[in-house]
Amino acid sequence: MIRKQIHIIRLFAACAAGLVASAAFAGPVTGWTAAHEIVGQTSTATIAGGGNALYMAPKPAYSGAVGILMNYGAAGSFVCSGSLIGAQSVLTAAHCVSDGTTARPISTTVFFYGGAADPAVYAGGAGITQIGVSNIFVNPLYTGQVVDQNDIAVLKLSEAAPNYAPIYGLSGLTDLTGVDHIIAGYGVRSDTGGSVGSNLGTGRLRYAGNRFDFRFGDPDFAGYWDNGFGGADVDNVWISDFDNGTALRDGSCNVGIFEGFIDPVFSTDKYCNTGIGEFEGIGGGGDSGSAYFVNGEVAAVHSFALWYRGDESNNRFGQLKGAVSVYEHMDFIRAS
Repeated sequence: MIRKQIHIIRLFAACAAGLVASAAFAGPVTGWTAAHEIVGQTSTATIAGGGNALYMAPKPAYSGAVGILMNYGAAGSFVCSGSLIGAQSVLTAAHCVSDGTTARPISTTVFFYGGAADPAVYAGGAGITQIGVSNIFVNPLYTGQVVDQNDIAVLKLSEAAPNYAPIYGLSGLTDLTGVDHIIAGYGVRSDTGGSVGSNLGTGRLRYAGNRFDFRFGDPDFAGYWDNGFGGADVDNVWISDFDNGTALRDGSCNVGIFEGFIDPVFSTDKYCNTGIGEFEGIGGGGDSGSAYFVNGEVAAVHSFALWYRGDESNNRFGQLKGAVSVYEHMDFIRAS
């Protein structure tokens, strides 16, 4: 049996960096605050700046991971990430290019880099390929809510991607529970492991590992999260946490503690696992739309981050991250 007592929770969507919107939810999951907004265990700065080489994504394997710049006119320009899934197709998060209405960016540009250096791609320069987006396909079921299992979109490029960029396959995995993955994106970086630290900006590719712990629609929850996030469907939103080896920051395990779930399953290693070590990381602002790679294929798309403790807006250890599964959207992706 689950005791339905919801605590105050902070929800932070790793979104188009610089784009901020907040919302209060009505429904069974009350008291949540939401906002649309790769941090590792140690610094993700440049090597010259003291960054850990562990987070430098190897090329050419990750040259198909891309930065995306959206121009919203008077509202500003914002960034996300994505992955190449066809010669002219990039997979990303719907909230990067849509608020749930028919409105779209004035223009969208995708940035590729296949060299050995570590450039800030949005600044342009030698070796960086910029390609405009000619069409945007947003999942028609996307509501614009921060937590939405339909937060997925496909961008059509105006020309073929550069030859150095690999085209990634789509994973057919239907159960991601306990599956290790790698996330690669161009979002914010930090000079301090596990926290925001000094914001070193976006535009430099980083990657890190983690594992999927559960999905909101897992039968263990007995429908606990249904209609809890503004009415969007959430069953196939997959959750990972950002561990640092301590029980205090074991976010998935603490869901059971904070929400009062008394079923013994919530204390098993399905939920309670203190991480994969130094390579573990989590997405930050500008990493929305990043691929979650499993065996080199895209298994999910980065959508948001959430936390329970107030200090986790700055200390990312303990945060949960939400991903939209690819298998749920195969028909949409292929049609797009």
